[in-house]
Amino acid sequence: MQQVMNLVWDKLLPAMKPGRLPENAAARRQLETRLAALKVKFPSGSASSPMASRVSGKWFEFSENDRGIKAVSFDFNSTSPSLIVRTASGETRMTVAGDTWSKGRGQFTDALDRILAVPANPLAATSGAWTAPDTFTVKIVLYETPFYSTMNFKFDGDRLVIDAEHNVSFGATKLPQLIGQPQKGT
Repeated sequence: MQQVMNLVWDKLLPAMKPGRLPENAAARRQLETRLAALKVKFPSGSASSPMASRVSGKWFEFSENDRGIKAVSFDFNSTSPSLIVRTASGETRMTVAGDTWSKGRGQFTDALDRILAVPANPLAATSGAWTAPDTFTVKIVLYETPFYSTMNFKFDGDRLVIDAEHNVSFGATKLPQLIGQPQKGT
């Protein structure tokens, strides 16, 4: 962090002068064009996998963890694939179709809101794809912030292994691995 502050102090601060800059219509159009073209990439992969029918509707329970995930399930049988997450605050269902962003408020954020100190109930967008025959990847983007989380759900025998990573953080970006077991009775 100190390196960033040194750059601000050495490069940006001396260039800042009081008052407004003169209008520059060409630069403004160039900036607007560039901003309009910015996109967050979807997880790249397949819309389906032979594994989908075997795991759809099954619940996987997790031991206590920092992210508050109690259980996870997927619904791959509907027209809009969904990730369902149970936490202490309730159950959240998010559409995770790979060709679009599903937007909402109050969705599961993979602890981005707590870890990175963003406002409560942030606006979030989700998308997902099968990145391997046994791995479904979900991206959760807090789209009014610079933050997103990529979660890889690997179906390993009877277990569900979650590897996740935030794009930026004040600490480690890679999150501790979580291993879920099938819920009894499912």
